[in-house]
Formats: sequence, structure tokens, C-alpha cells
Amino acid sequence: MADNESNEGRDLIELLLEDHAKAKSLLEEIDGSGDGDDLATLFPRLVKDLVAHEVAEEEIVYPALRSWVEGGDALAEARVAEQQEAEEALAALERMEIGSAEFRRSLLQLKGAVLEHASHEEAEVFPALKAGVSPERLNTLGQAYTIAKALAPTHPHPHAPSSFPGNVLVGPAIAIVDRAYDAVRSVLQKVGG
Repeated sequence: MADNESNEGRDLIELLLEDHAKAKSLLEEIDGSGDGDDLATLFPRLVKDLVAHEVAEEEIVYPALRSWVEGGDALAEARVAEQQEAEEALAALERMEIGSAEFRRSLLQLKGAVLEHASHEEAEVFPALKAGVSPERLNTLGQAYTIAKALAPTHPHPHAPSSFPGNVLVGPAIAIVDRAYDAVRSVLQKVGG
């Protein structure tokens, strides 16, 4: 997604809407991809982007919602539950053969869940944040969100803690392991392993 410099001074909601648009576009691109080679390139990108978005939301968005929005606990819990399901689906998809009939069916279900989650956030969460959080604080939260995404794991870990302080303590360690795994996998792919 966007780099830190281009996100400076942008508010949290703006960044979240941009992520939603990118995820929708990537899901459409995946939907239209025919062969396994396209999927083999696009699917890992989707996983990385969705995981970073979800982790950053759990670390930044939902605590803000709980702290500064009346009724924010209920809104946050509903969205966290949706994200947990998506993370489990992503983890299952990573274990499937890319392009198989089972993979395609599961990916279609994931797409529906992701779009529904984004719709709930855009209709309920974002207006609540805009009404309950000052513009200055939304800008600060935008910076924190960008940092959280940059430090997020690259693969789903549905059994890792999804709320503070567990997610903040465990997340960076998982991200280091994921990045090492990604680097090794990339080298093996280059040498045909």
C-alpha cells in the first residue's frame, strides 16, 4: 500500500478508505485472473495487504473506537469478529493449492466477507470515528496506523492475540519470522526449489 512519506498528514479514515479501495481492486483483479501464474503472484499480495490492514486496525482503529466513541466497544467487537473469520480463511487458503476448485470457492467466500466487512466499517465505524474523534487526533492516528501496517506480519496468524496488549507485544516478533520465511521462500523460488 502507500509508503510512510505519502501518508504524512493524512487522517486515519482517509487511509482506511484508500486501503479498502485497493483491496477491492485487487480482489477484482484476482477474480478476473485466469491461470495459476496470475493467482500465484496476486494472492500473496492480497494476503500481505489484508493482514497488514487487519493488524493495524486491531492496534489502532479499534482501541480508538473503544476509547473515544460512545458504543464503540460493540462496534469494535463486531468488526474484530469479522476479521478473525477472514484471518482464519486466509490461513486456510494459504494451505490450499492455488487455482484449485477448492481454492477458488474459498477465495470467493473470502471476497464476500472482505467486502461486507469494508461496507460495515464505511457505514458504521468511519462515521462514528469522524463524529467522536478530533481531526488532529485522526491525523495522529493515521500516522500510527501507517507505522502499524509497516510492522505487521505478512501472513495470517489467527491464533495470535488480536487485542491490546497481546497484539502489540507479539505482532512484531511474528512479523520478523514472517519476513524471514518470505525471504527464504523467495530465494528457493528463484533457484527452482
